[in-house]
Amino acid sequence: MSYDDLDTSIGRLKKAAIDAWMADDGFYEDKLGTNYYYKWGFAPNGYEMPDSSGEGGGKVDGMPWDDDISFDGIRSRVDSAADKWRNLPTGSSAGTYKTSTSSAAASLGASGSGASVADDGAIMTSTNTMGDLLNQQLVASFIGPMLDKYYTQFKGVSQSLGAASAILQMNYTMQSSMWDGVRKDVASIFENAESACSEYAKSKAAASIQITLGVVATVASAVATVATAGAAAPLVGTMVTLSSAASTAVAAISADASISGGSYDEIMSSFEESLETLRTAVSDQESEVRTMLSGAVNAVMGDPSGFDLDRYQITPQSDNFSDEIVMVRQHTNTVSSNMQRVIDGLDAAKSALGSPPYSDPTPHDSRISSGTHASAFSLYEATADALASTLLEYSRGKELFDAEVENYFNTDAENQRLVEQLAASEALTPNS
Repeated sequence: MSYDDLDTSIGRLKKAAIDAWMADDGFYEDKLGTNYYYKWGFAPNGYEMPDSSGEGGGKVDGMPWDDDISFDGIRSRVDSAADKWRNLPTGSSAGTYKTSTSSAAASLGASGSGASVADDGAIMTSTNTMGDLLNQQLVASFIGPMLDKYYTQFKGVSQSLGAASAILQMNYTMQSSMWDGVRKDVASIFENAESACSEYAKSKAAASIQITLGVVATVASAVATVATAGAAAPLVGTMVTLSSAASTAVAAISADASISGGSYDEIMSSFEESLETLRTAVSDQESEVRTMLSGAVNAVMGDPSGFDLDRYQITPQSDNFSDEIVMVRQHTNTVSSNMQRVIDGLDAAKSALGSPPYSDPTPHDSRISSGTHASAFSLYEATADALASTLLEYSRGKELFDAEVENYFNTDAENQRLVEQLAASEALTPNS
């Protein structure tokens, strides 16, 4: 049966567990179909069997002076084991955020699906073109600060934002796939426990059933989609180290479950232990990813200017180029158009990333695990805020560059006023 039939599986396990419990005392199902347990299949003093869902039963047949028995303790034992595993998420809601973070990472030249966080995205291509022209073809007093902030610093910022998005992608890739594995494992454990109890009740045969927990391999595969650092900035290397450590730790997690035993209690104990093994595997896997996410949040908080261009403070320039200005319209147009491509790329990443999920997209019983939602939300929110701020600051930088160019080619009071206004907006000045 599938997880969607869990209630049916729980009922069938209750019935089989009661059969096994009665078999331990020498009572077996009446072969004549009277719906009673009897010793040796015919002796008086039998007990009414529960229905196929394990409900009812226990009334005495043939010996009215004897007491009825209760199967409530057995039913309660099954319900207690099953309780936390009800209403598990499918992971489909997390899939939405897997897509959004993947798209944002791709726009920023990064990916948690095997691509490298390196200078190979459209944003980096345009940034390098712009930087080469500023460095080699244009001379003016503002070129140094432009190169410092919108080329050198921006490259690190965009790479770091890409790495953060890739780490988020890894988390939501895990969350979107793991719960289907958990659901299948739960269904398998219940089905095999029912089978073991049923067989024992019929023949007193000891159970020995090995169960492969599919969620272990599923999560390991999802978390193995780790971005590699390539030639990226130091912050990216730090974040990739975090994700690599998580991938290695998750890959090392193994979990073997089994349903075994030669009595009702031994079989039921192994059933409960199998569910605990599954719970531990889920909790341990999420713990490793949570550590990665929290480390990434600390990286963002520890170096704000490494993720948000608006937080970067310009290093004072000692050289003065104010007396020497060299500009060619073809070159300035190319710089401007490439800066616009960067803006378009940042805007695409911002739109793709959107807002973080304010409620857990994979809600489940806290007795299973504490999940990754809180840590992922913190990183998601910090990344989205830094990306939006970087987009605004870079757009201001382009406006200032265009105004400076126009002021050079077509000097008038209005152009000069615009240059002064943009400069005053801290596009090229330190911002704390």
